[in-house]
Amino acid sequence: MKQDSHNYNRRKGILWTALLLCVLTGITSSAQEPASTFSLKVKFSIEGGGMENALITITKNGSTYKVIDSKSKYVLDLELGADFLLTFTKPGYITKSLAVDTHVPNGHEKDEFNQYIATVELAKQPEDQEITYTQPVGRIKYSGMEGQFDADKDYSQKAQAMVETAEAHPKPKPKPPAPNPKPETKPAPVQTTPPSNPVAVPVKQPEYKPEPPKPKPVVTVPDVPAKAIVKNKEEKIIQEDRRKITIVTVNIDGTDYVYKKEEYTWGGLYFYKNGKNITERTFEKETE
Repeated sequence: MKQDSHNYNRRKGILWTALLLCVLTGITSSAQEPASTFSLKVKFSIEGGGMENALITITKNGSTYKVIDSKSKYVLDLELGADFLLTFTKPGYITKSLAVDTHVPNGHEKDEFNQYIATVELAKQPEDQEITYTQPVGRIKYSGMEGQFDADKDYSQKAQAMVETAEAHPKPKPKPPAPNPKPETKPAPVQTTPPSNPVAVPVKQPEYKPEPPKPKPVVTVPDVPAKAIVKNKEEKIIQEDRRKITIVTVNIDGTDYVYKKEEYTWGGLYFYKNGKNITERTFEKETE
């Protein structure tokens, strides 16, 4: 009987030890799971100037996300599955922006991603001219070949062409309005002292005769028929693996306006007009 009790207590101790090891292993595995973020280190500099009044404005899916003030180095932990836009500004310098697409394929949300370093330097605006970049100068996204986040090389070539075009055709800076000139002040007339014994001279006023009213000229405006607006619409749908793209081209009096709607299987929905973000309401109204 003593031997059976001893064996029972021994088996019970082994069972509790194994259960404790399983719990500790589960806690350790959970603690080691990487967070669903992508780490981006930003190196921000000003050509020939300091960081005072320099800003980094960040939007997430088109909404304001964060504003960073006067920092030359900053590390951002960006959530996966979103579109971020980093805009770098300083008064008197050319504004630049950087797009970051943190979407990854299904099943890769817990992968470990290397930290990416983005270097951005702002150049000074030319004298009496202004250079404006119409799109981000670079884009970072997930690379299926490497399994990491990297610069989008195809986009970089298009962005470089945009930069060269903008720098080759700067616009003149708007001149500030001229101040209103002060009205001239005329000196007050000098009053002279009348003679001590003035002589009154009667003055006969002419008889007032009102002039007859002149007839108003009659202006006849010919009826000009309103010009009819010619509007044509062409729609094309592109179905990809995880995205559906609807492209609507609206031609109004010979001018094309290209609208695009992107629908992702994970629920993302984006609208564009000539490459710029618009709201769903604007898309539906202008493409109806």
